[in-house]
Amino acid sequence: MFNRLLGGAGRVLITVGVVILLFVAFQLWGTGLEQAAHQDDLGHSFGAKVLGKKKAHAATADAEQAEDAVIQDLSKVDPATAPPTSAAREGDSIGIIEIPKIGVRQFFVEGVAKPDLKKGPGHYPGTPLPGQAGNAAIAGHRTTYGAPFNRIDELQPGDPIYVYTLQGKFRYEVLAPRPNVGIQNGPGWFSVKPTETWVIAPTGDNRLTLTACHPKRSAAQRIVVQAKLAAEPAPAATTTTSPGQPATEDATKGLEQAEASLGGDASAKWPALAWGLGFAAVYAGAWVAA
Repeated sequence: MFNRLLGGAGRVLITVGVVILLFVAFQLWGTGLEQAAHQDDLGHSFGAKVLGKKKAHAATADAEQAEDAVIQDLSKVDPATAPPTSAAREGDSIGIIEIPKIGVRQFFVEGVAKPDLKKGPGHYPGTPLPGQAGNAAIAGHRTTYGAPFNRIDELQPGDPIYVYTLQGKFRYEVLAPRPNVGIQNGPGWFSVKPTETWVIAPTGDNRLTLTACHPKRSAAQRIVVQAKLAAEPAPAATTTTSPGQPATEDATKGLEQAEASLGGDASAKWPALAWGLGFAAVYAGAWVAA
C-alpha cells in the first residue's frame, strides 16, 4: 500500500514538473514562434501599403524578403517632401526598426497593449511617429515574443538605429545617458521605475526612446535607450506637445499599458497547462494499460 502511494505521489510530481517545463518552454520558444507568424502578417500588410498589393504579393514570400523590398522602396523617399501620415489604428504595422549592432530588424505596430507587443515592438500612442519632430517612443519585449529588445543594453553612444516609415528612412544615433540619471545606467542606457513618464515626455530635440523590462525576466524596472535623429524631421500631421510639458494623456495611458504588457503574460499558462494535462492523460492511460 505504501509503495503504491509513494509511486502515485512520484507520478504526480513528475506531471507537475513537466507542466512547469512546458510553461517555461512556451515562454522562451513558443511565444517566439507566435511572434514570427505575426511578423509575417505585418510584412504582408505593411508591404501592401508601401509597394502596392501586386508588388507586395510578389515580394512577401517570407518576412525577410518583405523587409528587403520595403526598405529599398522607403530608402528612396525624401522625408522633407513626404506628406504627413494619418493616424494608424492600434495593432497596425507602421514601420520597420533596424538596430544593426544587436541584429534587430522588425516590423513595429501602433500601440503597446499586450496584443500589440505580441506582434513586435509597439509605438507609444500620443508620441510622434519616428522620424517626426519630438520624442518618438517604442516599447518591446526582452525575453519573450521574439525578444526584439533583448540586447539593447549592449548599445553604445553613437550606434545607429534606423527606422523606416511611410515618410522614408531615418537614422538615429544612441545618446549617452545624463550623469546620475535613473536607477542604474550603462554607456548607452539607463533604468527607471515603470511609472516614470518623463522618459516619453516631449523634448527640445528630435529623438527616439526605446523601453523594455529590466533586468531581464523581471518587470521591476524599465531599461531606456535614447537616440537623437541625425537629420531634419519629416512633417507631422498634428502639432505635438511643447518641450518640457508632461507626457500627453495618450502617452501616459500607453505607459500604463506597457507596464502591464512588459510585466509578463498570464495567458501563457493555458497552453502549457493544456500540454501538461495531455501528457498526464497519456501517462495515466499507459499506466492503466500496463
